[in-house]
Amino acid sequence: MTVRSWRTNDTAAADRDRGEATAQLVILTPLLVLLVFLGVQAAIYFHAANVAAAAAASGAATGSGRSAGPGNAAADALRTVSDLDGHVTASPVVSDANGYVVVSVSVEVPRIVPFFPGSVARTAREPKERFVPESQR
Repeated sequence: MTVRSWRTNDTAAADRDRGEATAQLVILTPLLVLLVFLGVQAAIYFHAANVAAAAAASGAATGSGRSAGPGNAAADALRTVSDLDGHVTASPVVSDANGYVVVSVSVEVPRIVPFFPGSVARTAREPKERFVPESQR
């Protein structure tokens, strides 16, 4: 008799919980998908930041040569972005400030999640190469 009443209580509890797993799945699935998309978007953002930093550093290194000009630095930065499969949002900005070559590069960030920034910018600075005669060392 106690076995029968135990089964009856178990069946009643199962009837009350019917559909609970489906409701949990409906709530949790979009959250899990959002977390995956956020992870992928963060990886894309950091990749674009690394592309911008590499292009700025390469352009600054090229522009720091004695015979190099701002056009050489900008061309090298654009070539680096292209080699790394990035897309610039504007042409690189090259300036000569107090004996330093400063290159700023802005790279487009493809968006999966709408509230992430659409571009990332990085700046690199290198000292301008100068010739010092042996007698002045």
